Amino acid sequence: MGHALVTGASRGMGLEWCRQLARRGDRVVLTARSAGKAEAAAARLAEEGLEVLPRVLDVGDEASMAALAGRLREELGHLDLVVNNAGINPKDAKAPGVFESTFQLAKLDPDEVLRCIRLNGVMPVVLVKHLLPLLEAAEQPLVLSISSWLGSIGAKTMGGHYGYATSKAALNMMNRAMALQLKEKGVAAVVVNPGWVQTDMGGAKAELTPERAIGGMIANVVEKVGLEETGEFFQWDGSRHPW
Repeated sequence: MGHALVTGASRGMGLEWCRQLARRGDRVVLTARSAGKAEAAAARLAEEGLEVLPRVLDVGDEASMAALAGRLREELGHLDLVVNNAGINPKDAKAPGVFESTFQLAKLDPDEVLRCIRLNGVMPVVLVKHLLPLLEAAEQPLVLSISSWLGSIGAKTMGGHYGYATSKAALNMMNRAMALQLKEKGVAAVVVNPGWVQTDMGGAKAELTPERAIGGMIANVVEKVGLEETGEFFQWDGSRHPW
């Protein structure tokens, strides 16, 4: 069908994105921070009869972005879809005290909050800056960035969670700003709430399996959204999410 790139794809939601995109016939670039992780994930998919391109990408490092973009210009020539899936959640941090330093006002650490905002809110758009020539070379390119219901200001009814919630709200605005600039170049860009998904981050009690959530995003967003909807915030099922 087309060429797709997925960030943070060595496990969880990212790996499932690669699986489903490859199944529908896309040539998929599976990226991870290390070659070992990318190649191990690609090997798992190969056991299922699915071929992907494992590539190194550190979403916190612009040099890594530039290197990958240059390589893909030679290998693929264009990208039809970029899925900004990589991100961090302080509650999953191994270091003690990190989650509390971004959740509790009394323990608030501005450096930890800004780290979360940088990686989750800003760097997905910086990646598009580097991949833009590849997107412009496609016929109907789409950038899909994974947001969260926690990034909705109107839907926030509980206190705390300064780091993660603010980072996703920042992603929503960064994407909106980018989408309105790229519309004239024919590149659509949207943010999507994947729902409460059964992953390491979402937990076993979550409502959705990764298979259903990503299947929904592909069917209801990837395959339906175009320039008319660029800059919008969607649910995994294609309905609009409140800002």
